[in-house]
Order: sequence, then structure tokens, then C-alpha cells
Amino acid sequence: LRISLALNDGAPSVEAEPMISSVTDPEALRLKNELRELAESTQRGFVATKSERDKMNGIIYDLAKYNPTAEPLAPYYENASSGNNGPTLAGKWTLIYTDAPDITTLDSTPTAKLGRIGQECEPPYVKNVIEWKRPEWASGLPLSGTEDSRVLQKVCTKGKASPTNPMILDLVLAGLELTSDDDDDDDDNNNEFPNVVANKGLPAGLLSLNPLKLEGPLTAPFGQCEVLFLDEEMRIIKTGQNFLAINQRDLKEWF
Repeated sequence: LRISLALNDGAPSVEAEPMISSVTDPEALRLKNELRELAESTQRGFVATKSERDKMNGIIYDLAKYNPTAEPLAPYYENASSGNNGPTLAGKWTLIYTDAPDITTLDSTPTAKLGRIGQECEPPYVKNVIEWKRPEWASGLPLSGTEDSRVLQKVCTKGKASPTNPMILDLVLAGLELTSDDDDDDDDNNNEFPNVVANKGLPAGLLSLNPLKLEGPLTAPFGQCEVLFLDEEMRIIKTGQNFLAINQRDLKEWF
């Protein structure tokens, strides 16, 4: 199954290649398929109407009854061990639907074109990843790069969970990262500043050579989230503000 999620008018779609799930209940599989179809038709929730959001909420809470994972946050326990053999939050995920307004309004940013949105969960970190690409209006500007040039923005948080409340993850803000693609070319000349900027554009070129990572000794509360459903391929969470997010673990990583 390949899912093509349109980003916005005129923008390329996101092709998501899900992994294989161990969930086999026919009703759960039907709900997952219905969820994916609605996520695609609403462009990740960005153009969803109220009735479509209500419909998605119903599907999500029906699917949550079939959640197969008792301890999805085990890697975030204080004394986490490697003995958990089931699926967990750890890994890289791609957003396929949300109703959170701080996300669904990102495509109105005038200075960059929104690409994919994901999350990198490497305990104790949870990094919210946004892919920014060159806007169409900048294609003729010097040092603007190509349509493949991109900047990855990562809002870094640290998570903590407990086996006494295994579905709740508490988060604190830890830092910010701005990066671009690593240059895999071994030619030293191509890795020199003028060539990198010429190939990738000024913002992506600078960050390719000098990624920005800000993390201080102090942290700030960032809220909490609740896992409603998690199997090998799909994860549904509810934020502390009662917004919903559906992410999928893809076979092909993009960050």
C-alpha cells in the first residue's frame, strides 16, 4: 500500500510506504484503511472541514479500542531496558493527519514551502521535524538553490514516561536544530563553500556545512501527550490540548 498525501495546490505529494502491521482484526484493518483515505482526501487534515474532522475523530477512537501495544513508551521509562520486544514510539515517523492548528497553518508561511512533517524519537529525545523547501516565487532568485534544496527544522524535546501510566509521555523543551542534507560527494572541491551554496542555495548550503544545534542546561515544560494507538506501522497520539496526530513509520526514511 502506497499513500500519496497532497501538500497543497501545485505542490508535490508525499508518498508514504508503510511497514507491515501485526494487527489482523478485520474491523481494525477496515478502520485503518478508512483513516488513511480520509487523511489523504483532507491533505493531512490541512483542508479538513468540521464534519471531516468529526468523522476522523470517530474513526480514531474506534481504532483505539484495538490498540495492540500495552507499553508503547517503554524506551522512555526512567530505568528503560532493552527487553521490550513489541513496537514502541522509538524511531522515525511521518505525519499523515492532524487537527492541531499550529501545524495546519504552516503551509501559509510565505518565505518557504512546507514539505513533509515528521518526528524523530530517540530516547530521551522527541524531535519534531519540519521540512522547508524553496518557494515557487524564489525559483528565479540567485543563490536560491533547486526545487530539491531543503532545510530541516527540529524542535527538540525530552520525554519521560512511567510504567504506572504507560500511555502518557511528559515532555520538556530542550532545544532547536536547523540542518540540511549532508553532502555525500567525496570531491573536496564540491564540498567547498562556493560550490555547496551554488548547488543548494544559500540557506540550505550554509546549514549543510554548519548545522545549527542549540541546547542549553535549562529546560521548559512542553506539555504531554497520550498514545491512543500504536502498532508496527501507525501511531496515534492526543496532545495535552486534545488535538490529534496520526503518524506512520515509513520503509524509506527522509530525514
